[in-house]
Amino acid sequence: MLFRSLFLCFSFLFFSNFGYSQVPKVYSNISLKQGNAVAFVKGKEFPESNNGKGYQLQDLIGYPQGTQTGVKFNFGPKVSSGTVYFGLINPADGKYPMPVYFKRTADIVASVSQIDLNQLRGKYDMSAWEKSGAGFLGYRVMGPKGQLLYDGRLSFIFENDMFRVPPSIIEGPTINQLTDNSVVISLKLNKQGPVTILVNDSKYESIGKTSIEIKIEGLQPNTDYDYIVEGVVGRNYSFKTNPAKGDRSPFVFAYTSDSRAGQGGGERNLYGANYYVMQRIVAYSNAQNAAFLQFTGDMINGYLAEKQEMNLQYANWKRSLEPYSSFFPINVAMGNHEALVNYFSSPETEEGLGIDRFPFETESAEAVFATNFSNPFSELKSEDGSLYDPDSNTTDFPPYNETVFSYIHGNCAMLVLNSNYWYAYALTRYPGTSGNIHAYIMDNQLEWFKDELRKYENDEDIDHVFVTLHTPFFPNGGHVIDDMWYNGKNWPRPIVDGEKVEKGIIERRDELLDAMINQSTKVRAALTGDEHNYAKTKITEAMPRYPENWERPKLKLKRTIYQINNGSAGAPYYAKEKTPWSEFATNFSTQNVVVLVRVNGKNVNVEVKNPFTEELVDAFELAK
Repeated sequence: MLFRSLFLCFSFLFFSNFGYSQVPKVYSNISLKQGNAVAFVKGKEFPESNNGKGYQLQDLIGYPQGTQTGVKFNFGPKVSSGTVYFGLINPADGKYPMPVYFKRTADIVASVSQIDLNQLRGKYDMSAWEKSGAGFLGYRVMGPKGQLLYDGRLSFIFENDMFRVPPSIIEGPTINQLTDNSVVISLKLNKQGPVTILVNDSKYESIGKTSIEIKIEGLQPNTDYDYIVEGVVGRNYSFKTNPAKGDRSPFVFAYTSDSRAGQGGGERNLYGANYYVMQRIVAYSNAQNAAFLQFTGDMINGYLAEKQEMNLQYANWKRSLEPYSSFFPINVAMGNHEALVNYFSSPETEEGLGIDRFPFETESAEAVFATNFSNPFSELKSEDGSLYDPDSNTTDFPPYNETVFSYIHGNCAMLVLNSNYWYAYALTRYPGTSGNIHAYIMDNQLEWFKDELRKYENDEDIDHVFVTLHTPFFPNGGHVIDDMWYNGKNWPRPIVDGEKVEKGIIERRDELLDAMINQSTKVRAALTGDEHNYAKTKITEAMPRYPENWERPKLKLKRTIYQINNGSAGAPYYAKEKTPWSEFATNFSTQNVVVLVRVNGKNVNVEVKNPFTEELVDAFELAK
């Protein structure tokens, strides 16, 4: 949860006109004044403002142009001074080549930086670009106060005594939605150009786009495939399809969350993302031959009001996954820090509040998340049609899009939930706007979840089910004040068009637990984050789960599962707090760790490792 103090450190930039046509019906006490949204809460008027620093992804990419001596960048008015680090990438230098930065840098003066590529000739031409006439460049943009703002890539061509920047891959290629017979390969270009992905002898084309997703079908299970991207200065990549559904061959997957910017300087804050820790986790997972890595929420600082600034932070986080994400899938889910909001500030109190940004179809946190990642779609569309839908004839809620879904690997299924849907981060303090609270799974999503559990319960090919969502059922350190506990208070709940929904947070928690534990025999663990630490919590009937003087029915648990919380991917740490279930939470650690789940037929074992020291932090059995 982001607190008010974090917002107060931002410079508030007021816009003259946001240009809205209407306020979604699910909100209350929000009106439009000359196209600007204004919130009226507790007798106060909160005008809309911007809470970020105004950086734009396209400006930080730098609009690169070729010159006679190299490449010229223009980083826009927000980066008028600073430094650019640059270096060659040699695609022949191993499977996972990275930029090797040159000993000199380039200054940013009046938003412009000139990189002299002639410096990278002779003994500094380690990629043989002089011979081939083409090369790859990595560059990093650092602001005047020393903060890294963007980590970029581009290709260059040298011909007729002139450098040229052709259509270049600036993000990816990335392996997504991998199954036993298909894959989606995504990438982004700096400019439009025809692109062909060649998988073995098959070609898949895309023309006239800068953001590209190509689905490759008709593949064989458990098979290695090489691929290249034609139409750009390219290199070789590969991926391996999943085993066939029901295949019980052994495999391992990795789990982590919470990699927003941390302390310590340098790469620990690549404008919104902890590049340093996250890249180490991905590299270590790859070295452990992980079939995939599941990352569930709070990848970036977020809580922004401007989509392009949000896209910049997403781009920096995705850079931390490269080059490994070109070879195996990293599946992602939303957390509270993926919030993109209409931000309202009060000049009198300097307080702020935020609601899920509208119009929902293009500007909501869910919609912008979906444009930045390639996840499966599910049948769950939105909370429209639920009991509290204010108008059954119109679409009133944000789309779930690619934020709630499930996927299969061999004999395992992963169910991915969104516990920060339609999130209004200050709702418990300012309920007048309406919105959803942190950690609450709303009705339609709950029903989808139950249906998916029933589907896999009846599927003989599936032996193990894992449920992942950002917020713990039982917080242990950092989020005892909220998550699915709220210090033992049940009154927090969503408010739709000014009306509270029926079930409180603890009641809704119990409905989820009942579905996972009592109605399913296959759920092995809940994989959660939000708290910036590692802890294993044994969820069992003997565990105290209710506040004192709880007068509502208490859920009886028929079996035991584990909550595996790993929010240790680089966000500032939280220490352990006292809760009713403290003795059931073990191996608590604030070290950076990665959870490795090893599946071998009916057996499931877990190892928790520090990816820097390789020290074993925890090990236990989930199923045998």
